[in-house]
Amino acid sequence: MNAIETAKSLHEYRNLPIAELTESSTNPRKTFDEESLEELAQSIRSHGVLSPLVVRSSNGHFEIVSGARRYRAAQRAGLAEVPVRLLELTDGDAQELQIIENVQRADVHPFEEAQGFQALLDREGGEYTIERIAARTGKAAAHVAKRLKLLGLTPAVADAFAEGTIGVEHAQLIAKLSPDAQEMALAQCFDGYFAADHTERSLVPARRLEAWIAQNIYLSLQSVPFSKDDETLLPEAGSCATCPKRTGFNTLLFSEVREDSCSDAACFNRKLDAHITRRKETMPGLVLISDKYDITGETPILPRRSYVEVIARKARKGKQVRPDQRLCGHLSPAIHTDGMDKGRLVKVCADKSCPIHFHDQQQQEKQQAEWKVERIAAKRKAKQTLALRHRLLAEVAKRVKAPFGGEELRLVARFLLQSMSHDLACRLATRHGLENPKQPRDWQIAEKARQLYRRADAADLASLVFELMLLDCAANATVAKEDDLLADAARLCNIDVKRMRTLVAKDQEANAQKKATQTSKAKPVRK
Repeated sequence: MNAIETAKSLHEYRNLPIAELTESSTNPRKTFDEESLEELAQSIRSHGVLSPLVVRSSNGHFEIVSGARRYRAAQRAGLAEVPVRLLELTDGDAQELQIIENVQRADVHPFEEAQGFQALLDREGGEYTIERIAARTGKAAAHVAKRLKLLGLTPAVADAFAEGTIGVEHAQLIAKLSPDAQEMALAQCFDGYFAADHTERSLVPARRLEAWIAQNIYLSLQSVPFSKDDETLLPEAGSCATCPKRTGFNTLLFSEVREDSCSDAACFNRKLDAHITRRKETMPGLVLISDKYDITGETPILPRRSYVEVIARKARKGKQVRPDQRLCGHLSPAIHTDGMDKGRLVKVCADKSCPIHFHDQQQQEKQQAEWKVERIAAKRKAKQTLALRHRLLAEVAKRVKAPFGGEELRLVARFLLQSMSHDLACRLATRHGLENPKQPRDWQIAEKARQLYRRADAADLASLVFELMLLDCAANATVAKEDDLLADAARLCNIDVKRMRTLVAKDQEANAQKKATQTSKAKPVRK
């Protein structure tokens, strides 16, 4: 005889063999932490199962209504039987008990908690509401509403939450948003935007994410141009007054949001577009304006540079009225088609001949036209000057004849002096005794060297040209024979290079001996 046949009461406490127990397929708990399960099994080995499992008889066996975790831990501990509380429950009652018991546990995952709440709401008869679930489970109604919203997370955000990449507070903030906004908000959950993936980035505090959403996602309904009670403006969306995406109406879900706002930017903008369309139909001659300064393509919308928004005001004492505060005879009704003021009706002046509102633009265009004429004239003059100089160069090249006279050499020397570097100019100053010992590389000394061509006669100019040509070569000790311009110039002037090399060597040897003698005389004599 099995345990069901011997059960005398349908509401009793007793011990049942583990082999006759089965887990319920409707148990909302789907995840079990292996480490905590092993800890419970160890406790059961020491102290046994302290809290009975709730079971019911079903199709010839005992179904575990609550206590699946204790059941698994008891199996690990090697127990043959466990204490149970046997109840008579229908399928609906059993599922309700499972859900309520599961969501009351501290270690339940928020997703499973949300699924349990949703299962209660989906029960036939509609007996459960958020408020009743809150009362039965001991949770706040706002807590239940925010948990239920987790079921609306997009796959990417849901995966990040399930993996523990983001916390429950981040997930609940993101769950209130539209799918497109959820993807953007997920990216704002992390610091380190140049990291390869989420694992290399740090999670920002939930408060910071909340501030970003309030600033970038929520749209204020305080001064919208359309009526929030109008159900006909966008029939598929209905009225804003009872919209669950409106923070001022759905206070359970948006308890932390103070300003009455819309959390669905797409719906908000569709209503603004519908409002603009309705205004166009009811107001002939309405001008469409944009906040953008440049608009490409053919469109009836005026860009920002083509109109002036006019708000008439009286001048304050001691102050002048700005042009955009003065009336004119060209004003027209207009409506903003984009930007922060989308859908708002205003008065604009779009007549660019208006001396009040387009005076500065007219002056600027006039000045730009004058500058354009001046630039064209300057380019034409520069082109004529260049043409003249090239023609002069061609004529000079034709008329220069050999041999050069003194003035021709002076021009060559002048060119070489003005083209040389500061370093070479300082070397030339040293060779001609122009250098200041206190300031050997002074710019003024280099400039004096560049003026050597002015008072030189024909012979000195010829010598100076050769000196300038060979100055850099004279300071280079590693010139190849085929490139040695100085050696070629020496042979041209019939200079005996070998004899010169011998004299230089003797002079250096004599200088070295002289220096050694002076050094030995300077040393003190030891006694």
